[in-house]
This record gives sequence, C-alpha cells and structure tokens, in this order.
Amino acid sequence: MSDVFVSYKKEDFPIAEPVVNSLRAQGLSVWWDENLTSRSSWDAEIEQEISSAAAVVVLWTPRSVESEWVRIEAHYASERGKLIPVMLETCTIPLAFLLRQTVNLSAWHAEADHRHWRKLLAWIGDLTGARSAPSGRTPHGAATPRNAFRATVDRLASGDPVVEGSFVNTSTPAGTALRDGEGLPILRIVPAGAFLLGSPPTDQDRTMAEGPQRRIEIPVPFAIGVYPVLVSEYEAVMGQARTAEAPQAGARGWWASRSKAAPPASAATVRNPFEPVTNVSFHEAQAFVTSLSLRTGESYRVPSEAEWEYACRSGSRARYCFGDVIDLTMAIFGRNAGPVPPGSCTPNAFGLFDMHGNVREWTADLWHESYNTTPLDGRPAIEGHGSMRVVRGGGWSDSAAMLRSTARMRATESMRTSLIGFRVARALA
Repeated sequence: MSDVFVSYKKEDFPIAEPVVNSLRAQGLSVWWDENLTSRSSWDAEIEQEISSAAAVVVLWTPRSVESEWVRIEAHYASERGKLIPVMLETCTIPLAFLLRQTVNLSAWHAEADHRHWRKLLAWIGDLTGARSAPSGRTPHGAATPRNAFRATVDRLASGDPVVEGSFVNTSTPAGTALRDGEGLPILRIVPAGAFLLGSPPTDQDRTMAEGPQRRIEIPVPFAIGVYPVLVSEYEAVMGQARTAEAPQAGARGWWASRSKAAPPASAATVRNPFEPVTNVSFHEAQAFVTSLSLRTGESYRVPSEAEWEYACRSGSRARYCFGDVIDLTMAIFGRNAGPVPPGSCTPNAFGLFDMHGNVREWTADLWHESYNTTPLDGRPAIEGHGSMRVVRGGGWSDSAAMLRSTARMRATESMRTSLIGFRVARALA
C-alpha cells in the first residue's frame, strides 16, 4: 500500500522521474509503472495500487492530456477523493479537471524549497494523514493529523497553530486554522455537511421570516473567519482608518426598536485596531473581499446566510451553538459601550468566536420574508430586487433573543453603523 500513485504518460518518463525521486527522498512510498511489462498484469496491478494509495498524483503535460488511460486514472482518483493534479509542463488541462486546484510545477527544477513543490507535499500529507486518522469530523480542540510538510506561521491565543493559507486544500482537515498573509484575517476550515436552516415553530422568539425550515447541503468544505474582520485587518487591505460615525438620518427608529441602545452618535474617533471593524456598508464589505482576493490570489467572499448559520451552529440544533441558554461568558450583548476585541468569550465547536453577539454581520443574501427561495446548496439567495441584505448574529446592544442562531435581521446595503461588521469566507480550491 503506497502513499502516492503517480499517473503519467510513458513518453514523459524523463521529466516524471525527478518527481518520483524527490517524493521518495521525502520518505514517501511511491508506486509507478516503471517495472511493469505484461499488459494483463498491468491492468490488474494498476487497479489494485490506485485503489490502495492515499494520493494519486496525475502529471499533466501536452502528451498526457491526450492519453485516455491517464484521464481514466484521473477520473477514478477524483471519484475517490484522492486526486492531486500537477501541471508538469504548460498545457491545456482537460475540461473535466479545469476547475480543480492544480499544483503548477512547470518551473520546478527539483528544488526542495520551491513554493509549489511544498504545496504538493502539504497536499499529499493531508491525504496520507487522513488515511491514518479516525474517520469523522474533527471537532475544535481535538488534534488534527500532523502534516510534516506544512509549516506553522502563527498561533492563536488558544495555542492552535495557524498555517500558510496557500498550502491548504479540500483535503486539509476540518478545524485547521490558516492565514493568507501577515495582518490578514485568520480562518478555520469547516467541513462539508447538512443542517436545518431556520427556527422550528416551537421557538417562542421565532418570527415568520425564520421559516419555513429547509434542509441545506454544504457540498464542500470552506474556510470562514475565526473572528469578525478587525479594524487592523480592514486597514491592511483597504488602507484607510475606520471611525465611529453617527447613525445615518432616518435609521435611528429602525435600530432603536430592535436593540437596547441605538448606535452612538458621538463625534468620529479612531477605533481600536483589535476591535471588529464597524461602520462599513455591505458594498464596502464586498469591496474588501474583492481586494483581499486580488491581493492573495484566493477566492474570498461575504458568506451566504446558509453558510453563516451552518458555521454558527457548528453541529448544534439548539437556540444557540452552546445550547438553549446564553450568558455573558458566551457572548457580548446587552451593553451600551460598543463592541470589544473578539476572543474573550467561548468559541463554538468549529473554533469560531463571537458568532453570537459583539457585532451583527453582513451576509450575501438579499432580504426575503421567508426561506422559500433560498438555494438548498448553501449559495446566497440573490434573486429579485431590493436594497436590503440579511444581517446575522446579533450585536453588543442586542437582547439574547436576537443572538439566536436563527435570528434574522435586515439592513439597507448602504447603511453604516457601529452595530454591524462582517466576517469573510474563502474557497479551498
């Protein structure tokens, strides 16, 4: 049983051999067809080896993309969640694999410290680690399989390692914390799964907009911010200071009717860099994720409402991710003094902080009065017209009922207030 099965075109032997030798130099066991002669034994052995390997590395070149057998091996590996596509020479990748994350080794010359080579090793390490790890979702606080090929670039206050974001993929264990650059948001990977969106009719605080309940499938793992975006992180990307602004004209009544205190109307002051950024409109949150994507080369977004609730619940079916009761050790709420630096309260089972309280958070969904038009695959509900977006999580001045995992609020896209911030999500491939 090998760690790695290498799929390649025979004519590419001279450029494939350095890949195999370099993998073996890292202590990985590698199978490839260098010693096979008989066609009959070739078919039987290749099926056995590709089935038992933890990872299948497919080497794409102008020659291998034309090979029917290489494509068959790639499809076989993809269906079993063990495919690692590698571009060994510049070529047009087959359409079926075009949208998959691909390691580009076209400029690699067997350097041990080459960035894309390290990315390949980290990916293989995730798959070999998953083979030896217990099955099931890795909860926050449980040890994830160690990846000897991935370096730690930082640590959370809890001591959990933070790894370089460019080395993660859909095979990286759930719970892994990552960052795409110094001073940028830290995220955690949440697993694929399913849950019931919305509140049950038995919830005494339920509103009509919190139903009907729908079963939502989150088809692939994704990463989401451990904290709401901080003032320092916002400034690092957007290059501008955030201030505590007075509420916009006409907005006071809407906020006052739903929270303990209206947004402060004090003169503009420079904010604590470690607090969640607020006074950002939905459009500014969108501009932030666009700029962050361009800066990092990764695909960032404002999370959908379904993604937000899935991440907040972290497996819980109760009113809050902690159960049916919440207190001040679990969330920042019911106060008059504004938001505080996140992380002082208990994280949820996915290792995310302040999903309840501190600041309300923008989601990508247009406001609808029910879930009847919400996609069932986790995408945002953006059909229709309107200037209102869904806001989730409750804020520093809200009551406990507004902090429920299912509580829905709305705000005009252009609104800026000290009650609303946002959290980022990121694709893994």
